[in-house]
Amino acid sequence: MSCSSSEALFEAYLDDTLAPAKRARLLAHLRGCGRCTGVLEELRVVDALLVSPRTVELPENFTFATMAEVGALPRPHVSRAPVVAYLVSYLVAAWLLLGAAFLLEGSAMRAAFAAVIGACTQLVHTVGAMAHAGAGLAGELSSLGTVLGGAIVLDVMLVVALVVGVRVMRPLADRLRS
Repeated sequence: MSCSSSEALFEAYLDDTLAPAKRARLLAHLRGCGRCTGVLEELRVVDALLVSPRTVELPENFTFATMAEVGALPRPHVSRAPVVAYLVSYLVAAWLLLGAAFLLEGSAMRAAFAAVIGACTQLVHTVGAMAHAGAGLAGELSSLGTVLGGAIVLDVMLVVALVVGVRVMRPLADRLRS
């Protein structure tokens, strides 16, 4: 009997369902083959482990000790969005657009600029109403109220930048054109 054919019989041998003739041939092979004997012993150990139920006893303070270890771990690094960079970029873009509008000034540009200011004003009013409704629905300290409040602040800053820009950039643009 070869090792591969005997290994195919190990499960039936351990379950004691092997026919007597095959059992005799398998036992004869096992007497002369140390490798197959070792594999069969490993299978017996695995079967014994699977049959016997194991219960794990936890110490009385397991939860407390685990939570203490978790509490002692360093807090994970949370990368915050660079809010200042966003605000500066937002305002720089507004000032650049404002400057370009005055350098390329014409009646169409003035009308477009007035439309942008009107749209920003309307947006501030709309977002303000949404923030008020959101704060009422989700509570004053919710993330929704924070996001809407941030949008309002950014839009108000844009409107202020546009209005101040009109006062500051118009004389500069007039001087550059002269």
